[in-house]
This record gives sequence, C-alpha cells and structure tokens, in this order.
Amino acid sequence: MSPATSRQGYAVLVDLDKCIGCRACQLACKDWNGLTATKTEFSPTLAQPPSLTAQDWKVVFFYEGVVQKGLKTPAGEVVFSQVDIAPLPYNCLHCVDAPCARACPAGAIVTTPEGAVVINKDLCIGCGYCENACPFNVPKKGQDGKYYKCTFCVDRIQNGRAPACVEVCPTGVFTFGPIEEVTKAAREEQSKGRVVYGLDLDPYVGGQVRWVFVASRRSFAVEQHFPKASTVVSNSIREYLRQAATYLAPAAALGLTILGLAAWRQSRVEKKHER
Repeated sequence: MSPATSRQGYAVLVDLDKCIGCRACQLACKDWNGLTATKTEFSPTLAQPPSLTAQDWKVVFFYEGVVQKGLKTPAGEVVFSQVDIAPLPYNCLHCVDAPCARACPAGAIVTTPEGAVVINKDLCIGCGYCENACPFNVPKKGQDGKYYKCTFCVDRIQNGRAPACVEVCPTGVFTFGPIEEVTKAAREEQSKGRVVYGLDLDPYVGGQVRWVFVASRRSFAVEQHFPKASTVVSNSIREYLRQAATYLAPAAALGLTILGLAAWRQSRVEKKHER
C-alpha cells in the first residue's frame, strides 16, 4: 500500500467552541482500542491523566482564559470580561509528512492510504527516535518498551466508519471527511476570523496535519496548547546532515579515489627515479 499524500485520505475538523469537556471521546478511544484504565492522580489541571500515555491515546485538556461577553439590559448591552475554562480534546495529529516515521530506524511507523500514521509494535525497537522527532509530544513508551499512540482508528475507516471519538461526540465537535473537504471547511472558518491551527505549518510536518482545530471565543486554548513552531530543531538538523551525507558520500568517495590514484602515481614516479 502506498502512503496518502497531503491531498488524499481523511482528516478531522475540531470545533473547540462546541466542546463541553464531557470526555466521551476519551472513553470511546479507550473502549474501541482495548486500552486499560489509568489510575487518576492529583494535577494542577482538570485533565486526567495530565498527559498522553501508552494507554491513553486521547486526552481532554483544559485551559483557563478570559473572554469578553455581552449582556443585554434595558439600558443597552453591557460588555464584561469573564474567566472561561476551555476543553481541548487531543490526540496524534497525523502529520501529512510524519517526522516520527522519517526518524524511525526500524521502519515501524508508516502512513496508510487513509492518512493514518501508525506504529507497528511488532517492528518497534523502543529507541525513542519517534518521541524525540514529534513536535506535538505524542508517542509514549509502554511498559513493554514499545511506543504507542492514536491510530486514527484506521481499522474503522477501512470499514466505512468514522473514528470512535468522532462518532460518540454528543455536540458535533468533530467533522470527519476527505482531507480536501476538511481543509476547505477550515479555510472558510478562517475567512470568518476564527483561529485555525493545523494548516500552514512548517515543512517539517509536511505543512499540514490531519486534525485541524478551529475556535473563536476559545482561541486562547489553541494558543496555550500548541507549539509556536511545529518543528524539532535538533531532529531537523539531524535530517539535514543525513541528507547532506547521502549526497556528499559519493563525492567524498570519488575524492578519496582520486587522491589514492594520485598517491599511487607519485609513488611510481619516485620509484622510477630511484632506479
């Protein structure tokens, strides 16, 4: 199977303004994938667990911000500031050009025709290169030494169904469909002045991811959760050096060959003079 390009496969539009933080998506992910329950712990936020884990591929995070609200009165509308808690359902974003797949030395991570970036645990050697390469802090190491993350419910997609988290949402937060349609819908929301995250990203992730977030009054959650730059500098440099080595190696080999021939010829000349 050949991997999906940036214009093929599926994507999801996530409207944060519709999310009520019920965590139904989080539980549906666990149920469908047969993931074990994680013991809750105290944390400074409402998120449980406080981060993605090898047994928690989708977590609803919560962010605090200030929003402007209006109240209509007989004397006119009164605008005031109010603290708002914004839930943000989060999982692997499935980059169109996944750096984790490029970094994996064992070929354990592939992108399917549906656009899902999937880790084959049977091939995973637990080196952690995928974790280091991911700018979104997604792959997590399990107790067996293997790495795990969201699979985009590719098994469901291949059978004509939407991902489990998408299907269970009671408020229609997620819109699942072909990536071209989702991208078009995100652009339309962007033209309305809404904040969009997931498009126009760094070439490091292929310029786009397949889980695109939009928000208006809860845009502060997007700003707090996602990195300013969707790249890992150290891994980007490593990739550049590896590519440079690929091109320079033949030139270096040729140069060494020429030097070797020159040295051999010089040796022959010197021996001739000695005779």
